[in-house]
Amino acid sequence: MKRMTKTPIAAALLLVLAALTARAEDLTVQLSGVAPAESAGYLVAEARGYYAEEGLTVRLLAADQAAPPFETLARGEADLAVAWMSTALVARENGLPLVNIAQIFARPALRLTCLRETGVTSAADLRGKTIGSRFGGTEYPLQAWLNRLGLVADGSLSGVSLLAQWSGAEMLRQKQAACISTLSHDPVPGEGLVELDPQDQGAAVLEDGLYVLAGALTAPEAEARLARFLRASMKGWHEAVAAPEDSARLILGPDPDPGALQQQAGMLRGIAGLLSATGALDEADYRRTVETLRAGGSRAVLRREPEGAFTAAVSDRAAPPEAAAAADRDAAPLR
Repeated sequence: MKRMTKTPIAAALLLVLAALTARAEDLTVQLSGVAPAESAGYLVAEARGYYAEEGLTVRLLAADQAAPPFETLARGEADLAVAWMSTALVARENGLPLVNIAQIFARPALRLTCLRETGVTSAADLRGKTIGSRFGGTEYPLQAWLNRLGLVADGSLSGVSLLAQWSGAEMLRQKQAACISTLSHDPVPGEGLVELDPQDQGAAVLEDGLYVLAGALTAPEAEARLARFLRASMKGWHEAVAAPEDSARLILGPDPDPGALQQQAGMLRGIAGLLSATGALDEADYRRTVETLRAGGSRAVLRREPEGAFTAAVSDRAAPPEAAAAADRDAAPLR
């Protein structure tokens, strides 16, 4: 019998196939959020080797505040992006085929922090006031909230005025705005402040989720690879919030500034109450988010009902059945 020998071309093809196989286990992830604590789960998973345990090589791209996280997806420079659901649904409506594969934060963090001396003690007092918004995506859930309150951002006495928010809380300290956009896990310290929660008006909008382009889900083993990433990431997240000071020290590096260490640890304590159990998107919360974003008539954030905007296939693969069942029992619905 004549033995088959490897020709140079066959050997080259084997090398290409090996390279493709290796690349199939690589993932580039575009992070979101300025503070390290807002990406702590991914950073901890990387540092602890949880991605490597799942057979993955993961490259984490730091958040770029000058560009939306989906730009790196659209340019083919990332496989996954972390972003707020409102931003993703608006981008999808504008033609980018984004799909939610997991929901990292099950509760929203957006708040308005207001100066009590301006007469704001509840959302009903916002009429005629000036509000600072970070824009870059934050304005979408804020606009949906205002729509629920029947307020138009037209600068009139019967509506509200929206201004681009400065860094930190300077707009409040200098009384340039009655309220500014804040996050529950990064509250503004000080006296005479009131924090307003959109959930009190049934205007909660889901925030941090994982998104891919629809075409990425058609590749062989794509769901399994993404499920492994999600499983390792949730392991990192739950460790991060369970040991906030140790995790803050890990993500800040050796000899961190004591003030920065305490700030990041405090943020992680706040994030603990937002975190999903398994990363699975609750479809009822998704529907409430869409309903909130579509409210407001001509001022609605979303003009059309999204179709095919999420899949449960990845989170179903990532979570053991008993963990998913426990999450279903313990989850509190958005209001």
